[in-house]
Amino acid sequence: MSDSVAEPVRVLMALTVKYGKNGIANCVMNYIEGLDPARVRCDLVCPNEPGTEARALVEQTGGSVFVLPGRNRHPLRYIRALSGVVHERQIEIVHAHGNSATLTAEMIAAKRGGARVRMPHSHNTTCNMKTADTLLRGIFYRSSTHNIACSVAAGEWLYPKRTYTVLNNAIDTTRFRFSQKVRVQAREQLGVAPEDFVFLHIGAFNEQKNQAFLVTAFHQLLPQKQNARLLLVGDGARRASCEARAEALGISKHVSFLGLRDDIPALLSAADAFVLPSLHEGLPLTLVEAQCAGLCCVVSDCVTREAALTELVAFVPIERAEDFAAAMARMEPMEREQASGMAIIRAQEAGYDVMQNAETLMQIYESAAKNSG
Repeated sequence: MSDSVAEPVRVLMALTVKYGKNGIANCVMNYIEGLDPARVRCDLVCPNEPGTEARALVEQTGGSVFVLPGRNRHPLRYIRALSGVVHERQIEIVHAHGNSATLTAEMIAAKRGGARVRMPHSHNTTCNMKTADTLLRGIFYRSSTHNIACSVAAGEWLYPKRTYTVLNNAIDTTRFRFSQKVRVQAREQLGVAPEDFVFLHIGAFNEQKNQAFLVTAFHQLLPQKQNARLLLVGDGARRASCEARAEALGISKHVSFLGLRDDIPALLSAADAFVLPSLHEGLPLTLVEAQCAGLCCVVSDCVTREAALTELVAFVPIERAEDFAAAMARMEPMEREQASGMAIIRAQEAGYDVMQNAETLMQIYESAAKNSG
């Protein structure tokens, strides 16, 4: 049992990406939901309004939500505003989530505001702002005190040759358990025939997730697997171009763009395989969820091997679409109930259950707060 503290540790979680249906935001909210308000009071800083549900989760710990826009456009103004929140709320620990040394902004604001513990959290294995990342590395390393990463690969990216703690991205594993009843209902609602073999992809439409490549690979798959369907969940700047590509390839009747969805567990039950051709990943929650649903998974070999909790995951090079299509063609229907149950056990044993990880995170907070004074 961890050492207790007289008062809850005062923590501020800072999102460096917009709040929405994305991996970092989902991970942060999963943790906040699992925090014990008797041990941790958690505030949340976002660049945009997170909505009533997120606010309610934060407020149940005794915390508040602060919307601070302009992080990248007006960094000095952002740092001043964030340091003011840290000072006003008497924050002990700033836990900032991102994927580059631009987290220096949060570390500086935390120090200016009086937070003794400054905890960056790496969620990926590369970043888009490479010049800024390179220039800020020195200041970043001097300003952080406790380094966290979602995987070894993400840790080696942001903290090479430095000490860090791996805290797995976590989910409510049982929420994604396969259900035959839900599968039938969901497939009917989606207009999927019983004989159709459904490939499911979940992710924001951006360069990293590589959906244009997936559409091309699916086009090459269809002659080999004519009953195949591709469901793409998500939204973003590249969605329209992917829709146009599917139309140009003449495969639109086999491809469905579902947009943002709240019924991910049902969609996972409805699917027959999960596909993730990402150019890079820290540790994708969607892949953990897919395995918990008992799905075979075809993923890019750029995805960290730590994400493979079961033998259901096939890592495939993404230099050629035909190789990815060939791997997809090898997928066959399987017995899902047993596969799902075993994957959930594996996920829990490997430390991907949110309640287990929330307890680990609270212990990290309590230890850091106790030893930083």
